Amino acid sequence: MAGVDADTGLVLDGFPHVEQSLGKIFTTFQGERVMREWFGNPGLKLLGENATERTVLLWFNVLWMLTELFEPRFKIRQFVLNDINRLGFGDFTINGDYRPFGHLDWQQTAMFVSIEGGSVIVRPGN
Repeated sequence: MAGVDADTGLVLDGFPHVEQSLGKIFTTFQGERVMREWFGNPGLKLLGENATERTVLLWFNVLWMLTELFEPRFKIRQFVLNDINRLGFGDFTINGDYRPFGHLDWQQTAMFVSIEGGSVIVRPGN
């Protein structure tokens, strides 16, 4: 599965395409894309919250669900929290498996991920 490099416009394939895809998934606000309002990261609402254990776990849950929904070529196995401080800086590592042919047996589901009342809700999309 190939795509277009967002910076250069050249063909992008393999794991670099997965990295770009995950970056777009994680940093796009939900509703930001006009033709794909269901696409995006509802966890960005958590930015500015206190970095409690609950908030960090909620953030990791949202990233895991978004990866499962939108990027079949990467399977998250582990999150490692490297550093977090009072200024709001958080550094973490995502460990997972690159599955270059994961998209071949994948059917996209119409799901909507949201944060309601401090929990992650996954429901069928409209």
